[in-house]
Amino acid sequence: MQKIISIRPTEEMARKLEMLISIEQMGKSALIRRILDRGLNEELKRYALELFRDKRVSLAKAAEIAGISVRAMMDLIKEKDIPLHITLEDIREDFEAAMK
Repeated sequence: MQKIISIRPTEEMARKLEMLISIEQMGKSALIRRILDRGLNEELKRYALELFRDKRVSLAKAAEIAGISVRAMMDLIKEKDIPLHITLEDIREDFEAAMK
C-alpha cells in the first residue's frame, strides 16, 4: 500500500515540474515519485559520505546507509576526494558482517 505525501510546491517548483511533465510526457505522480526517489538516494549518499568522512561509521555501514555496495561506496569516496581511512580492524569487522 502506498502512502500519500502532500506538499505545497513553490511557484518555481511548480513551473519546473510542469516543464518536466511536458518534456518527459509522463504523469505528474510518476514524475514526482521518480524525482523524489532520486533525491532521497542522493541525500542518503551525501549523509553516508559525511558520516564516513567524520569517521563516525565504517565503510560497510556508510554503504548500507547509502543503499549501495561497498565497491560503489569506495568509488564515491574516491570521486569526492575523501581519504579512505580504513584500518585492519575495520576490514575484519566488515568481513565478519558480510559473512553473516
